[in-house]
Amino acid sequence: MLEMFILGLMTPIITICFLFCKYYFFRIYVVSLERKLWANIIFYFFLSTFYFVIGSFNYFYLEIVCFQYVVGITAFFLDGRIRGYIAFALMPPVLTVVELVNGVYSAATIRYIFLIMLGSIAFCELINFLTDIDLFSKYAASLVVINIASPVLIGAQWKNVPQTYEYVYIPILIGSIIIVSFVYGYSAALQRKEVQILELRYEATYDGLTDLQNYDSFSNYVTENDTEKPQVHVVVMLDIDNFKQINDTFGHLEGNNVIKFFAASLKIFFNKNCPKNVEIYRFGGEEFCILFKDQNIGDCFDLMLRFQEELASKTFLTDKRQAVDITFSGGVAEANEFDEIDKAVKAADMALYLAKKTGRAKIVCPDCEI
Repeated sequence: MLEMFILGLMTPIITICFLFCKYYFFRIYVVSLERKLWANIIFYFFLSTFYFVIGSFNYFYLEIVCFQYVVGITAFFLDGRIRGYIAFALMPPVLTVVELVNGVYSAATIRYIFLIMLGSIAFCELINFLTDIDLFSKYAASLVVINIASPVLIGAQWKNVPQTYEYVYIPILIGSIIIVSFVYGYSAALQRKEVQILELRYEATYDGLTDLQNYDSFSNYVTENDTEKPQVHVVVMLDIDNFKQINDTFGHLEGNNVIKFFAASLKIFFNKNCPKNVEIYRFGGEEFCILFKDQNIGDCFDLMLRFQEELASKTFLTDKRQAVDITFSGGVAEANEFDEIDKAVKAADMALYLAKKTGRAKIVCPDCEI
């Protein structure tokens, strides 16, 4: 019974503790190290230590090698094949040290362990080719099969316990199910947390009404001075004409629908005509900003004139089927250096104000050659 308890519960719990350290401690601390070499050295030293502890523990109590490839299988399916290969490859040399320390070194046993390692990798690769099975099912199947097959293939002998079905397969199967359940639960919790983080990040950087990036997103882009970012930017400030009148005439709900209609028209136009190097932001209310990266100011101005013509060909209908013609005023300015974007915003705002003051439904670009 002691052997069954150790094999079916104690060894899986020790393995789970290591996996928890691996997926929690290393995610928080080790991967944050600036030098990835040190991160890898720490990880594989920690992994070798775990292999030695689990190997010595199993040999001392059971005279059997089991669950030795759990980390390799987990790394293969959840961390990437290369890390999985390395985790697999570390096991034979560490088990060699275990046998030497315990005075039971056998070259034949080490050869078997090495061959089983290669077979385990091949099994993981083969099952990974199956397209009709989800990733976690592949992981669970590999874990159960390899955990059960490896001690049997090595021909390990139990201490005073016959190697029968109930004494070998059932404890290993139970232990494998415990490990799979933990990894599944922990992975699901991490995924839920990542989804929540993505949702919070989205809410912080996107406008809920239009699904455009908001002013905070624009501000973050401008303040994070990354040397890889383009230096030349063209800023276009837009404002829907007579928006207060639309609200007063048709109500604020229709006003919101007008904003959504205008934002959707912007996205459709630029996805079709300029899908790269352009970002669209809603600054608030009926005001929008378009940021062109590494583009000629004249070309940007021409694009805005084309959008103006396309918008004029559309008619917005209220819920009561009332037609509303939507126009906008715009201002265009250029920033020749990254740190001049704020100045370009102010210049584009002044051009927008000029467009409003001189009749609306026009785009002003003081620096463009017309």
